[in-house]
Amino acid sequence: CHVTQRFCAMHMLALALAALSQPGGRGGAPAAAPLHQVVEQVFDTDKDGKVTLSEITTTLDGLAAISGMGMAGGAGGAGGGGDAASEMAAKIRAAKRFAPQLIKLMDVDSSGTLSRSELKWLSQAHKRMKSSLKDLAQGVFDAIDADADDSLSPQEQTAALSQPVLGAVVGLLETDPIKPPALSASIEEAATAENLRAAVALLDGDGDGSVSRKEAYRAVAAFKKQFLEAATLLETMGPMLAMFGGAARGGGGGAGGGLGRG
Repeated sequence: CHVTQRFCAMHMLALALAALSQPGGRGGAPAAAPLHQVVEQVFDTDKDGKVTLSEITTTLDGLAAISGMGMAGGAGGAGGGGDAASEMAAKIRAAKRFAPQLIKLMDVDSSGTLSRSELKWLSQAHKRMKSSLKDLAQGVFDAIDADADDSLSPQEQTAALSQPVLGAVVGLLETDPIKPPALSASIEEAATAENLRAAVALLDGDGDGSVSRKEAYRAVAAFKKQFLEAATLLETMGPMLAMFGGAARGGGGGAGGGLGRG
């Protein structure tokens, strides 16, 4: 029954909007589970213990569709629900743009999927992201900027893909608590170099081939902001997002399972 579906969508959306309106996102309540477990619960739609970009996109699209149903049904009433619903839609769009970058940092074996062991980095990174990344960003930039002109030229970026610069960059990352799995000495050097190439390319905001210090710092700050916003959304509404995904796929959700794993 379309009426029943619309009522359920509006009800779940109202609960989500109420959660978003709470001070601090969670009203001071502790997270129900570590971030990596919440991510698996929400996005591992086929329950195979792995998360793919397709699963992430499909789940977010389902949430966006159900959010739209709630808004069309009048969820944006006098209580400011319309503004909160618009905020949710913006967060969903940002999460879709951010997902490919994050997966690249975590996909150690370049399989295109994130295993439970790879997902565990999310909880580790979440703790680190709450403090400043400026010193780490400065150290990595300085290691690549051979002529110290505050710009990473295409030649310097190429040099960073081989020793000794690659080793210096990886060493800085491995001594920091963030330790991105795809930029590690524990994997093949060729894979690490390719992952570093992709990561540095993301810093080139104007696409001119060179990366200024300002561009690099701005990109790192934007990455941190997107990560923390996505983490807050998932911590606040993880089980509810799983229900949204189940409803959008025509299933029964799955909010009650999955958090006990990993």
